[in-house]
Amino acid sequence: MSTSTAKQPKKILLLIRSLNIGGAERQVVSIAKTISSLGTEVHVAVKASGGPLESDLADVPNVNLHHLGEQGIVGQFKYFLKLRKLIKSNQYDAVYGFMPLPNLALLVARTLRNRPLIAWGVRSSDVDPTLYNSRVKWTMRLEKLLSRFSDRVITNSQAALEEYRLNDYPYAKLSHIPNAIDIERFRPNPEARKILEAETGIQPDSPVIGIFARIHPMKGHLTFLKAASALVKRNPNVRFICAGEDPEGYAAYASRIRQNATERKLDDHIIWLGPRKNPEYLMAACDVTTLTSDSGEGFPNSVAESLACGTPCVVTDVGDGPVIVNDSTAVVARGDSSGLAQAWQKMLNNVAADSAATEAVLRSSIVDRYSPEQIGRETLSQLAERPA
Repeated sequence: MSTSTAKQPKKILLLIRSLNIGGAERQVVSIAKTISSLGTEVHVAVKASGGPLESDLADVPNVNLHHLGEQGIVGQFKYFLKLRKLIKSNQYDAVYGFMPLPNLALLVARTLRNRPLIAWGVRSSDVDPTLYNSRVKWTMRLEKLLSRFSDRVITNSQAALEEYRLNDYPYAKLSHIPNAIDIERFRPNPEARKILEAETGIQPDSPVIGIFARIHPMKGHLTFLKAASALVKRNPNVRFICAGEDPEGYAAYASRIRQNATERKLDDHIIWLGPRKNPEYLMAACDVTTLTSDSGEGFPNSVAESLACGTPCVVTDVGDGPVIVNDSTAVVARGDSSGLAQAWQKMLNNVAADSAATEAVLRSSIVDRYSPEQIGRETLSQLAERPA
């Protein structure tokens, strides 16, 4: 963590493509709320308007939302002009992007005479390029090539920090700020299980395992289904809930995943919930949650959020998942469906033996490390001055 005593920035801009439901999007909302409460004026700009998380910023004091989106090639040009005008007219102390395209867009600030500090947020590690189309691949390459024109490159995971240091990103500009977890929102909820049972028809005596991830190849849903099939054979009473959207461009893949579940005769055991704006009660209702990603993870929010709810999370060895669980649960090798099923069953046994003690330990591990105020102050510190 930084120990800088630089003056706190008075006004900042956070730029992201949209405020649809997702990890980076929830972080923008969290950072905006926290930093604004600490006295900094916050502006949030999106290209695609209408995201469900926009309502979370409505009526938040000291937070302003801007819609910059335009359609088509001409619209893309207008987007950059609008962004430049917004930055120039508001005279921000710092502008902070989230994900590759917003990061690149913020370089328009370099055309201004009195420009703000430009910070890039990079939020993935160990990316498998074969899982993405050519446009995304070129964007990633361009981000790396132009990273020297930013003032700070902030990773949200230790894994990403180490990776980017080895891959020709400007070493002096790299730093690390983990994601903040809303510890008031994500907390144990004794009523959550009853709500889940009423919504889904799951029986009180059925163990529940949850996965909270968009249906994308990097998230390892095929590994998840293989492990689920193995566990059901040993524990036919177990149920699984899957919360997450079908991302744009991956509808066919999501359909194949659901078809695979049917072929494995898992339809009576898996409930597909789609994207949820209120995952906290679902996480609190589960006996165990899981992260099955094969690549691409930085700081997986769902892992820390589950632990904050007092629910153990079994993770694969990708990104900072192992750092977050911190020996409190189980880590298995990516793609190891057999090991995953065994870890799930072991965790279910542990929870049944002493759920109250487990809940308290897991929650405290998150409260101590990832509180919003702690992360908000560190963010302000890093946005206050350019690295030497």
